[in-house]
Amino acid sequence: MTALLSILLAVLLFSSPAVAGAQAVRDGPVEARLVAEQGSIQPGRPFTAALVLTMDPDWHTYWKFPGESGLPTTLRWDLPPGFSAGPIEWPAPERFISQGLVTYGYSGTVLLLSEITPPPTFPRGAAFTLRAQAGWLACRVECTPGKASLQVSLPAGPAVPFPDPAWARAFADARARLPVPPAGASLSATGDAGSVTLAVSGVPLAAGVGALFYPSSEGLVNVSAPQQLSRDGASLRLRMQREQGTGRLDRLSGLLVTTGLGSSRAIEVDVPVSAAGGRAWGLLAALLLAFAGGLILNLMPCVLPVLSLKALAFLKAGAGSSVRHGLQFTLGVLVSFWIIAAVLVALRGGGRLLGWGFQFQDPAVVLVTTVLFFLIGLNLFGVFEVGTLFTRIGGGIRTRGGTGAFFTGVFATAVATPCTAPFMGAAVGYALSHSAAASFGVFSALALGMAAPSLVLYAFPGLASHLPKPGPWMETFRQVMAFPMMAAAVWMASVLAALSGAAGVVVLLAAVLAAGLGAWIWGRWGTLSRRTAVRAVAGSLALLLVVGSTAAAAGFIPRQPAPLAVTALQAPSALQAPSAAQAAGWEPWSARRVDDLRRAGTPVFVDFTARWCLTCLVNEKVVLGNPAVRSRFQEAGVATLRADWTDTNDEIARALGSFGRASVPLYVFYPRGGKDPVILPEILTPGIVLGAIAAD
Repeated sequence: MTALLSILLAVLLFSSPAVAGAQAVRDGPVEARLVAEQGSIQPGRPFTAALVLTMDPDWHTYWKFPGESGLPTTLRWDLPPGFSAGPIEWPAPERFISQGLVTYGYSGTVLLLSEITPPPTFPRGAAFTLRAQAGWLACRVECTPGKASLQVSLPAGPAVPFPDPAWARAFADARARLPVPPAGASLSATGDAGSVTLAVSGVPLAAGVGALFYPSSEGLVNVSAPQQLSRDGASLRLRMQREQGTGRLDRLSGLLVTTGLGSSRAIEVDVPVSAAGGRAWGLLAALLLAFAGGLILNLMPCVLPVLSLKALAFLKAGAGSSVRHGLQFTLGVLVSFWIIAAVLVALRGGGRLLGWGFQFQDPAVVLVTTVLFFLIGLNLFGVFEVGTLFTRIGGGIRTRGGTGAFFTGVFATAVATPCTAPFMGAAVGYALSHSAAASFGVFSALALGMAAPSLVLYAFPGLASHLPKPGPWMETFRQVMAFPMMAAAVWMASVLAALSGAAGVVVLLAAVLAAGLGAWIWGRWGTLSRRTAVRAVAGSLALLLVVGSTAAAAGFIPRQPAPLAVTALQAPSALQAPSAAQAAGWEPWSARRVDDLRRAGTPVFVDFTARWCLTCLVNEKVVLGNPAVRSRFQEAGVATLRADWTDTNDEIARALGSFGRASVPLYVFYPRGGKDPVILPEILTPGIVLGAIAAD
């Protein structure tokens, strides 16, 4: 009885200072305090202290990796001499989804534990004050930062310190929420271009219990993408999509959190990632796909204007074509693709989610390209001549020199980028999710594939002997070839309308008018028959009108969101008026909308497209607009969603990356029953789409 009274007295004596010192500080929706697990301390004997955060209802703070938004809680200690503090021991967090963003954090009350080690000696009867500066970000829908200066006082106590009864249960609960090592479980991970799979054995999951992976840092997995779980007794596989452009993944770290049946458990994950199927074979396959895609790119509608220029170049050169011309053309294509690869790698390394054809998401680039197409058309019509200067830019029409062939390759690449050929999507997706060396290798293979047919024609000049002999008819043919250029300018104007609206088209028309006036002035007074002074004035005025007006228009071009670009933060109902696509039965895409439809058991067809992608427009007009296809969509109850990437949209870029792609078009069909999505080819036919629906 005497011993029991002594214990109770010690508890009262040594716990009261700690409780008294743990004063709560409120900042906004969060109340913070600093507490110790025991009422006294001993020299050299570690003990646990905790930052206690109590959030108002509906508010939460964040884990060490907050996810797609938020900031982790910080704790900066100010300890007496000789004391040291360990890092925060983070309990397993909750997963929040707010406005389409996935975050990790805590609601209610959370204890963030830290181990404190006192010095090996200190005087008996001494008392110590532990101080700390805490900072946090609290969010509901809105967010507010908070901070507090906290302290707790602890005396030197008996040989066996007593737990603080006021906090004993809270500390026990906090420890129960800490992640546990994978004791008795075997973990491994494999990865490829767009995903990583975590394999776990020795963790049986009861029916109704699920599992999710929470990454410990940014760049490991796409936290907002669905995770595919498959189970076989005590073994499970969790396939997760990766963020586009995050590079090679060597190690996977985080938490495997099992949920369901009223409880959860977190297992620590820190395993190396091995290549799925071998990296060498993956790169070889990407190179082969890229070369094949480059070959087919020559047949895509985007390249029609360049084919016009090529035809004229071959007719003009005739038997004079040489391997040197072919090599110059190939070098022009290669250099252009290398520039595109360098820009993409640099921008994606800086966090920008861009892909093939990214430059046409900039209204200024579209405007300049439209003016260039218009001027080339005027030149082909014979409005003006600029000798080798213009042909070096526009395709080598008037010169046989290697420089003209080089710039023909540059121009061919520039106008080909709005198109995606079969096999290109997977190759470009691989390139932008791997190292810079792999990216340049894949883009080089694309360039060689695109240049190969022209290189063959140049290498075998005997083929030119089968072409018609030059003559007066070539002037008519040249003017006929101007019409594809003008058609390309009209198409680019429609892209600008999607990016900048009617105001942007007005600015474009003004630039085209000024550029046309400059071209006419040069054609009228810039000929060799004019005096040198007249030609100098005409050239200066023409240059001012063409370059000055285009540069000014590009600087003042307005920008507005593409009409169908809907992010995960914007529900379809937020659009003010239905677009033509909606009227035709197409909903604006959002990841949340896809998830909602799939949970309801509705099959979904998603069209990832862009107004500057001519391949996309042809597929939409000929196949997706086909009455038989539209009727079958309706009969089968398929929801049709359109993700318009005309303008920059990171949410769409992330969705493309989740399928290992960085270009459009991409067509994805989600069958009923939560089955894996089916990726359709870049070039559609009604049979392909109808077959995918029939297989559901």
